[in-house]
Amino acid sequence: MGPVLDTWVVLQRLAIDGGPIVELDGRPAQGTRHEIMFAVLADGGEPVVVKFERIQGALDRERAALAWLGAEAPGAAPALVAFGDASLDGDRVRCLVTERCPGAPPATVEGWERMGGALGRLAEVGHSDHRLPRLEPDEFVEEHAARVRELGARLDRFVEAIPDWAALTQRALPTVVVMVLTHGDPGPGNYLDTGSTGTLVDWEQAQIAPIGLDLGRLMFIALLGSGPEGYEAKDHHARCRAASRGYLHAVADHWCPTAAEIRWWLSVAAIQFIYDRWRGGGRPGPWEQAAQVLPVALSGAHHLHH
Repeated sequence: MGPVLDTWVVLQRLAIDGGPIVELDGRPAQGTRHEIMFAVLADGGEPVVVKFERIQGALDRERAALAWLGAEAPGAAPALVAFGDASLDGDRVRCLVTERCPGAPPATVEGWERMGGALGRLAEVGHSDHRLPRLEPDEFVEEHAARVRELGARLDRFVEAIPDWAALTQRALPTVVVMVLTHGDPGPGNYLDTGSTGTLVDWEQAQIAPIGLDLGRLMFIALLGSGPEGYEAKDHHARCRAASRGYLHAVADHWCPTAAEIRWWLSVAAIQFIYDRWRGGGRPGPWEQAAQVLPVALSGAHHLHH
């Protein structure tokens, strides 16, 4: 783990092995896996973002995703500037440097539709044959079933009003499965909206997985009202519909799910959130809060298809 940084680092200089010198100049909202700093390149003054690795190897997947997207879909993600080991005031650190993109978390229904569209357009990128993990359909379904089994009776009071809950937890993926690049952690904290376009950021959970994963997670996040610190959660159902609309429009040439399929993906996303919060001891919020949204999400899923 590298040094814990703070706002006093305005004049600190980061020297990346074989790369540029970076001047740190600000501290945005933080995640849990990395220390994040705003900075500028010493040569030219271009604004950049620096992630310092807290967990060994945690930046490798994001570096692979950004390198791939930079070659195949420029503009979909921040450009990768540098990656590797560096020196900071005598300490050795590992970091990833990207361009600093304009925008802010989407605060309008239109912004959520743009975010859905940005995620859907990842289906056009194709498949990577290197470095990014691949979650095969059978493995995906088994992981979902294992989470449901481990949660066990904790779910009973939340799903008792869902008449087809048993069928939802046993249903396999469709016979024909489209595998695509997925962001893995979609939501307003990881999309910078400019009002006309936007950029997906924070690719540390990127992988090749069945299409529908990002859609289900984004829709559930909208209904849950989750977002970065200070984010105003409102218009939950309108944002959910807009995100779905943007995503489905973007993937229309690859995937046209039925309302039943969308309900299945929403149930999968809900279990992922409930399980992660339960295993995380209530971080970033009580697992029961996510469980309460599950029946609401499934009861209204038929309205979210269009």
